Amino acid sequence: MAEPRYHDFDDLRDNRQAELQADIAIDLVHPDPARLDAAWPATGDGGFRLSLTQAVADFWEKAVHDAAKAKGKTVPEDHFAIEILVDSYADPDMGHSLLLELHAYCGTEALGELCWAVFDTAALETAFCREFPARTLALLGELTDLDGFGCEVEVTEVAEI
Repeated sequence: MAEPRYHDFDDLRDNRQAELQADIAIDLVHPDPARLDAAWPATGDGGFRLSLTQAVADFWEKAVHDAAKAKGKTVPEDHFAIEILVDSYADPDMGHSLLLELHAYCGTEALGELCWAVFDTAALETAFCREFPARTLALLGELTDLDGFGCEVEVTEVAEI
């Protein structure tokens, strides 16, 4: 039986054979709450959010392609896509957080199994959490002064849907 062919992103998302979700929290921190509140609106900028989600998707997608390559395989272009939904909140008690809900759509069960093996790897999560505070601050720093700011990143959950 031939592998299914997908016509476009919507076709893959609607007819996927496997889906994974990774929940990611990105917290912006600063010792002065007023400075944090003043900088926070920049996180709602569409260009910032687009750049951030593209960078996040590229990181995870590269990991999947690298894992396939290590097994002597390739990921067909029409069999894999990532979509990221973004939510955010600023709360004096809970902090200032961007919440990313990453969905990986896989065109075959085998690709879904490969994605699970990649996404559920502590080393990859560690690398992501090490790399993305600086990348997030660099992207946001194009819009507002972030002197003295910090950023914490955590992959809070990875699950098969």
